[in-house]
Amino acid sequence: MARQSDRTNVYILLLAILVAAIAGYYLPTKRPETGASMTPKEYIQLVEKKKAQRLKYAAEEKAAQEAAPSAKE
Repeated sequence: MARQSDRTNVYILLLAILVAAIAGYYLPTKRPETGASMTPKEYIQLVEKKKAQRLKYAAEEKAAQEAAPSAKE
């Protein structure tokens, strides 16, 4: 019975290594949007883009909240 347990542990280890290798290959391709490696112009554009997204989502949320009470009636 100990032999079966040893094999299961080896398979789990191999699976973990495979998953780590796949994650290591695919995850670094997406560059995070941070100001650490940007020029000042790129950073200002990023801040403006995020501000526009916040305003857009706030407007959508407000519209959804205004529509919800009328739907209850």
